[in-house]
Amino acid sequence: MRRGGVRRLWVTQGFLQVNADMGGRASVLGVALLACGALLLAAAGAYYAYGVFAERGLGDLTVVVPDPSETLPVMPTAAQEGPSPASQQLYPGSLMPARQWADPRGAISLGVPDLDGFVPLSNEGRPHVAGIVGGAERIAIPELNVDAEVEELSIINLASSAEYETPAFTVGHIPTTPNPGSAGNGWYFGHLENPLQGEGNVFLRLPEIADLLRNGDDVHVILTAGGRDYLYLVNETSTVHADDLTLYPSDDARVSLVTCFPRLKYDHRLIVTAQLVAFRDLA
Repeated sequence: MRRGGVRRLWVTQGFLQVNADMGGRASVLGVALLACGALLLAAAGAYYAYGVFAERGLGDLTVVVPDPSETLPVMPTAAQEGPSPASQQLYPGSLMPARQWADPRGAISLGVPDLDGFVPLSNEGRPHVAGIVGGAERIAIPELNVDAEVEELSIINLASSAEYETPAFTVGHIPTTPNPGSAGNGWYFGHLENPLQGEGNVFLRLPEIADLLRNGDDVHVILTAGGRDYLYLVNETSTVHADDLTLYPSDDARVSLVTCFPRLKYDHRLIVTAQLVAFRDLA
């Protein structure tokens, strides 16, 4: 009886010890799960707060630069019987955009080597380009040190819809929109960043354009196609929700550059619009 009692005591003690060990492990596991849950809640709260903060800053990315040619005085027409001395001007500044007043004789010199040698277009902003213009080969934004290849985007079929592919390390042109130098609105897309798929960040500095415009600085876009460089001057930045983005046309010659925004959320699109102002032939 004593031995049996001792065995029963040992079994009971062992059972209690196992239960204690299991209980301790369960307690540690429970604490770990609670800690993970708290971290997830904190991360979700931080992400939500960041999203609210980022969306409040979207208004800062909307900048519109007035076209200088819209405020220029009107010169007398040839139908008038001789202009009065008051209407005669020693310097024909009203016949050209204000940015060309410093160099009225020909090419534009903007103080940046990449921008020298361009021939200005007419005051109406319409391209004086003859013949068929090919698709864009490169895009450059000298003020942001952007210089990248351009490729035509193709359509990929999804389960229930179709959409244009996303360009990797390059800028993608929507092929149904105009080529460089042509009238209309050419649309170009690039990544702000792509940390998961690693497809580059060619338009990472595009949001800086809003501050440059607000400070009165000029920002230029150069598209190379068919042996020519086409110079565009940025005159507007804006944002729109991704679901509301539409590829709208234009009566003048312009381009629209698009990237995702803000960082880590990417539910809006930053649109940078630039108008064609000059071109130059490549050697």
